[in-house]
Amino acid sequence: MKFALLSLLLPVFGSSSKASNDNALPTLNVHIVPHTHDDVGWLKTVDQYFYGANNTIQHANVQMILSTLIPALEYDPSRKFTYVEQAFFTRWWNEQNDKMQSRVKKLVKNGQLAFVNGGWCMHDEAATHFMGMIDQTTLGHTFLQETFDYQPTVGWQIDPFGHSATQASLLSADAGFDALYFGRIDYQDLNLRREERRVEGLWRASANQQEQSQVFWGLTGSYGGNYGPPSGFCFDANMCSDQPMMDDPSLEDYNVPEQVANFVSASWDQANEARGTHIMMTMGSDFQYENSEAWFRNLDSVIKNVNEYAKKGLIEADPNARFGDIKVFYSNPEQYTRAKHKDNGDLKWEVKTDDFFPYSDCEQCFWTGYFTSRAELKKWERVGSSFLQTARQFEALDSQTGAKAGSTFDSPNHKLDAAVGVVQHHDGVSGTAKQHVAFDYAKRIDVGFKAAASYVSDVLKRVMASNGNVAPLEFSVCQDLNVSTCDVSQSVDFSQDELVVGVYNSLSHTRSEVVKVPLQEQAAYVVSTKDGEVESTLVANTDLMSDDAAPYTLFFNAEGVHAMGTKFFKIAKGEQKILEDVAAPKVATSRKLRGMGLSLSSGIKVDAGDYEVEFDDSGVLKSIAGLPVAQSWGYYTSFDADRSDVLASPQEVGDYLAWTPGVPGTCLPGYLDMEGDESRWLRDSEGQNSGAYIFRPTLKNEPLSVLKPNAKVTSVTQTDLVTEVHAEFGDWVKQTTRIVKDADYVEIEWTVGPVPTDDGIGKEVITRFDSDIQSGETFFTDSNGREFLERQLNYRPTWDMEVFQPIAGNYYPVNAAIYVEDDEHSLTVLNDRTQGGASLKPGQVELMVQRRLVNDDSRGVGEPLDETTGGVTPYPPYGEAERVGDGVIIKGTHRIVVGKGRQGAKKARENMEQMFSPLVPLFANKAASDDDESIHGFSALGGEELPEQVSLITLTKVAAEPGTFMIRLAHQYGKGEDEKLSEPASVDLAKMMPFGINVKKFAETTLTGNQLRSDWDAKKLQWNGIEQGVTQTGRDFDDGTKITLMPMEIRTFKIVTDSTVGWTVEKK
Repeated sequence: MKFALLSLLLPVFGSSSKASNDNALPTLNVHIVPHTHDDVGWLKTVDQYFYGANNTIQHANVQMILSTLIPALEYDPSRKFTYVEQAFFTRWWNEQNDKMQSRVKKLVKNGQLAFVNGGWCMHDEAATHFMGMIDQTTLGHTFLQETFDYQPTVGWQIDPFGHSATQASLLSADAGFDALYFGRIDYQDLNLRREERRVEGLWRASANQQEQSQVFWGLTGSYGGNYGPPSGFCFDANMCSDQPMMDDPSLEDYNVPEQVANFVSASWDQANEARGTHIMMTMGSDFQYENSEAWFRNLDSVIKNVNEYAKKGLIEADPNARFGDIKVFYSNPEQYTRAKHKDNGDLKWEVKTDDFFPYSDCEQCFWTGYFTSRAELKKWERVGSSFLQTARQFEALDSQTGAKAGSTFDSPNHKLDAAVGVVQHHDGVSGTAKQHVAFDYAKRIDVGFKAAASYVSDVLKRVMASNGNVAPLEFSVCQDLNVSTCDVSQSVDFSQDELVVGVYNSLSHTRSEVVKVPLQEQAAYVVSTKDGEVESTLVANTDLMSDDAAPYTLFFNAEGVHAMGTKFFKIAKGEQKILEDVAAPKVATSRKLRGMGLSLSSGIKVDAGDYEVEFDDSGVLKSIAGLPVAQSWGYYTSFDADRSDVLASPQEVGDYLAWTPGVPGTCLPGYLDMEGDESRWLRDSEGQNSGAYIFRPTLKNEPLSVLKPNAKVTSVTQTDLVTEVHAEFGDWVKQTTRIVKDADYVEIEWTVGPVPTDDGIGKEVITRFDSDIQSGETFFTDSNGREFLERQLNYRPTWDMEVFQPIAGNYYPVNAAIYVEDDEHSLTVLNDRTQGGASLKPGQVELMVQRRLVNDDSRGVGEPLDETTGGVTPYPPYGEAERVGDGVIIKGTHRIVVGKGRQGAKKARENMEQMFSPLVPLFANKAASDDDESIHGFSALGGEELPEQVSLITLTKVAAEPGTFMIRLAHQYGKGEDEKLSEPASVDLAKMMPFGINVKKFAETTLTGNQLRSDWDAKKLQWNGIEQGVTQTGRDFDDGTKITLMPMEIRTFKIVTDSTVGWTVEKK
């Protein structure tokens, strides 16, 4: 057999050196990049993945990957390896002794062990907010900087399911990355790019920063839509079944000629789809290299034998006559990027300016469902990320830690920082993990939140004491305010005590908003500050989600809450003689509101001050500020291949194809069997179910199943401060539409669930707003809460798309806002978590708020997205993986803003920060007899006020550098979004500092603070694009301590002060 095989291979090798090694043609350089992709939670929790636990679900053991890697690299100094996820690496590192740590440092120093991305995880790009992306990347970069003096230069987003403009500009170019590599793009786009040799290029994703924020991008996985090795060269001892390199000629199964021929053929094929003389082969995949030596021994043989065959002239030039020779060697993504840059002089790269959403891997397979999947986890992640900013500000204020040197990982907020960092993972906040893993994510945030909240309360007490308050109070943070629950406020005995609410504003501008306080009894309450009484009103709660929820909510106007500061409010029960002189709050719950000028039978009109809001007699929104805006609720039914009314012969939906774990390639989807480590099998796309990743309605143009409003239960509550219209839709959707005095938005607070599936049909629940705006087929969505991107129905900017799913294929991630507009009006909808959104008709906006499904979509998670209150029982052999409890109920908020023509972005900008960073009330109980005249508020920004369009989005102590703080300043408007606020803005860093702190020096850094910006600018690679230009940055206009920010620019600084006690505050 051996001789017969060799005879078959003879045509592959040349018979003469001259014929096979044509010096007129260039050499192809093949970069072998060993790597592992270690999900920070997916089928198992992050702990289980690290230790190798719960292997009945999936075999994976990260600590053994790292433990076997080190001696494998030490065995041969030519070997190299690339690692990503610092959530795993730091855990492993902390378990090593000094000797092992020294060995690792040597490998990092000599370039054998490289880090790409370098974040806590490989974050998602669709479901994340830019602050979460920045924070998790900074956390990982800080560890690498403190431990190895290492700065990653390459982004490595190989597994996320679509790629955002913010990732390319902010999280790559501004983070010190020369290049960004990923595996997944839409299959239509991918096929065309492979045909036209456009699998790499320049990505200039920011319309505001343009080439200043561009990054070189490229595909991994031999351009097959994945990040694994070429076919036939997967050598993992646990997860691969490809033939090893049997390179002893005395063996009967000696296979070097065959393997060399196959490898060379794969190299020519890959090179023919790319430009330049270098290609990268990613050697590794999900949780591989647990036995690192198995991989390296085989790769050593591939490299050795291919190079020897080439040296001997036994390899013919490639069939496309582009290369005459081949050279194979160990490499890493940074080395590969620099090699591609050497080709830069002869090449001009195509420039991409849009993003890579939405992603599909076959005709019926749009990965747009995960934009909404696990809606409650998405909200909880946003709450944790927002509160982390507050906690960091308080740490900067803390006199006990302000001047001490240490590590970021000693921070009292590290639990929350690490928890939020883990959940940014592309199977975390995306909602695509198993149920028990989703619970673990939520638990981590809960533990971190509670620790950070306790710390914030302690620091507040110390700040109050230093601020001249005689008797600082014990404040508590209530994390369940969204469901009207707060132990402190509900337990106050107002007959003898008072409730003090310290309202903290984490934003860098003074703001005024209405605050909600859950209370247990109906009474006439008086809210006051040290300056006098505050307008308030008590409203009965109509939607109690639990027995612990308060029956009443007190609304009060928190006016003038100081920038990065606290204002204190006292709530007491009023006396009758006082109530005679003031407007007593009223509780209005009757459906028929006499004397209020409201008539349900003729509809409802609410005067909001500058505009009027109109509802129909069912309590459904009808118009805002004269613009007809009709709201509706409904659902799409989820495609189910096993339903007889969907497919006549579900057993004959197509051929079955093998799929390598972690290497989807170009195969079509569908796990039919996923027990243990058995092979996965795929069926064609006509049988594609809707699932955690995939959104597929039963019919391609399925009409919405509308939930009819129930007029019989409609009620209205009207006060001078707040008007609420309560409505129900069907049996499982409730909403309160709230119009707040002097607010430019209409707030809709909705409750959805349990979504019924007793009929065996999954449901994709949406809310829709139809207006008369003539927006055509154009709408706009934000990119991770930063820049807005124009979207067009059934259109992709870089290829002619063939439309297979006109609903699912037009969904985009909405992280903060979506809007439509024309020359007369704009309609903007803001959300409190990421959701999938679209505009399927002119003037229409729809957002998917919840999903409950009955099938898996065959993308690996192995269970339907069917969230229940009790979760899932253990998997075999310990249980039967059965659902427990009822379907979950979720609650959320949308803000609806109507503006003038072409004001969609402007109206969004005015509300986006407030939605991400709501006011944080802290509650304390005090005796009514105690003197409260000395309860002073404070501001951490006592210096010069920032320009209106500039925000201080980060204030944190640099743990390793005493008296040093890291700040990030962000221009919050894009070009053309506002006549005034879209202009560049300047800030004097010395004057913005709080009173009592002097700036000794300051320096601008890259986004994550791991190197000086000037150092990065001096060494970053310059690329030749087809469309070159010069765009100015704020640095072009800096003058001493006065710095400038251009539209949408974020700049990061480390400021060294003379403070020995931390960031000081000004008494207010």
